[in-house]
Amino acid sequence: MQANQLAHTKTDDLVSEFYHEWGSDMSDLLGTWDNVNPKTGQISRIIVTSENQQLKLQAFGKLNEGEMDWGTVVCEIFSSNVASPTVEGFMCRFNFDFMHVQIAGNMKYGVMVIQSYNTFTDGTSRNNYFSREFFCKLNA
Repeated sequence: MQANQLAHTKTDDLVSEFYHEWGSDMSDLLGTWDNVNPKTGQISRIIVTSENQQLKLQAFGKLNEGEMDWGTVVCEIFSSNVASPTVEGFMCRFNFDFMHVQIAGNMKYGVMVIQSYNTFTDGTSRNNYFSREFFCKLNA
């Protein structure tokens, strides 16, 4: 199928004649990442792994005393463009009894940027909220 016959909404959705199935080079994302803000009230640390070409994220929420392990979820992965073999971003979701946390992450100049979208589902009047924080790789 020629590129101009592919469904698209913008030029960047199309691939060139040199397109090939992209790999899953996610090596830059893998490892343990610490929040650069030690006083955060959000996510204190994340561990990014891969298994069977899937990116997995384990997150730890900052508590007054220590942190809470949120568990590990599989992420949807994204490259910077349709033909890039390098994974540069991801999205995932943690579901708790009282709230859902959607995470969008990406790399920028060697720093991992994590956005979290926090939605309360317990019927309380707490406002849903958004945060964006920066993480550095341990032993980088």
